[in-house]
Amino acid sequence: QPLFPKKNHECLTSCEFLKYILSAKQGDCPAPEKASGFAAACVESCEADNECSGVKKCCSNGCGHTCQVPKTLYKGVPLKPRKELRFTELQSGQLDVKWSSKFNISIEPVIYVVQRRWNYGIHPSEDDATQWRTVAQTTDERVQLTDIRPSRWYQFRVAAVNVHGTRGFTAPSKHFRSSKDPSAPPAPANLRLANATVNSDNTVTVAVVWDRPEEPDIPVHHYKVFWSWTVSSKSLVPTKKKRRKTTDGSQNSVLLDRLQPDYSYTVELQAIAYWGQTRLKGAKASLHFTPSHAASHKEQLGKTRKSAMHMQPPFQRRRPTRLLEIGAPFYQDNQLQVKVYWKKTE
Repeated sequence: QPLFPKKNHECLTSCEFLKYILSAKQGDCPAPEKASGFAAACVESCEADNECSGVKKCCSNGCGHTCQVPKTLYKGVPLKPRKELRFTELQSGQLDVKWSSKFNISIEPVIYVVQRRWNYGIHPSEDDATQWRTVAQTTDERVQLTDIRPSRWYQFRVAAVNVHGTRGFTAPSKHFRSSKDPSAPPAPANLRLANATVNSDNTVTVAVVWDRPEEPDIPVHHYKVFWSWTVSSKSLVPTKKKRRKTTDGSQNSVLLDRLQPDYSYTVELQAIAYWGQTRLKGAKASLHFTPSHAASHKEQLGKTRKSAMHMQPPFQRRRPTRLLEIGAPFYQDNQLQVKVYWKKTE
């Protein structure tokens, strides 16, 4: 204000108006002489409307301020829109939602607030639905939504609001579901190694992790994991002999154990979802690595992606003796180190 003493009147007025709208509840305070019971007590039990519960306002009773039920609660407040909402699915994939308003006499503009909730599944369910979320505010009696997803059952409700307040939302609409079929889940993103541990028998256990899809059409039911390997210049293990395992769709990691340290491995990951009796298979993501390299370069694992890693010469495998025991490997001074223990012989 000191910088622009003559140019900020509209800004200050707008800010004060917004503060008032956010802090003052709708309705008018009753006359001070109408207060009774605790509401008539000569105490300062409140300073602002937001300190009072429900629809009560902070009102004067002549010798103090107490929370009181307002009179003319809906004076100047627009009527609720009619509860019947109409849905039209456009060729572009958008959903056109329309409603009609009851006759309102309001000098002030009316804003319509549109909220929705949804649930996955073959059948609609209010028990499994998400929380209500505001998706649009408009002065029109319609809205076009672009983020409608197949396989979801949507419900909508609308409230009419002006500077005097609102009468609340309409009852939830009938359920709407897109006529389009859901898509298969996307290929797992950012497939990478998170950890590698050398076991006492010289094999390696690795943890493979990936990023979960943010909002698939249908939740992932499970993931299929395939892995195969090459030895020196030999060819890949035939497809029918590939190792495989499954993990729950809520997981984003899997352990592969007893890997040979100097073999070159290929891991493939595929997301599976179900729509009724139909199984939807996502595209596969792949990862190439050598366990010996992974175990000796843990600090680089977070940078691994779907391409092959730059491999260092594998260390020579030695047949472990029964008298030797190897402790857990640890990383120190830029080197992977282990402690070896053995029993003294007589």
